[in-house]
Amino acid sequence: MAKLLKALAFAQQLQRETVRAGDLVVDATAGQGFDTEFLARLVGEQGHVYAFDVQELALRRTKERLAAAGLLERVTLCHAGHEDMPAHVVRPVRSVMFNLGYLPGSDHRIITRPDTTVRAVQAAVELVQAG
Repeated sequence: MAKLLKALAFAQQLQRETVRAGDLVVDATAGQGFDTEFLARLVGEQGHVYAFDVQELALRRTKERLAAAGLLERVTLCHAGHEDMPAHVVRPVRSVMFNLGYLPGSDHRIITRPDTTVRAVQAAVELVQAG
């Protein structure tokens, strides 16, 4: 677990160094909404986050977390796989964050899959703006 926390801390540090107030970013795996909330705080009132998940439970948890934090208006929740980002996000984004695995407290057979994740990363490369 310690290595996972270190990886998450590293990913968040990269986001802090990259994302600015007013940016458009993507949380490719909304899950319980922790990363979505983190990104919504980074983009500020003028920015926006697109958060993707295939599970309604994940989107419901994320929505509840964002509403409690007063950040819901900064986020568009997309009930879709992360490989479908281009259908929902049409302009360049500053960053795309992935946290792969399964949703805690849900059906552990529903996990991120290599084939859709590769397509999602390819889509993310196309969506991320240069610089």
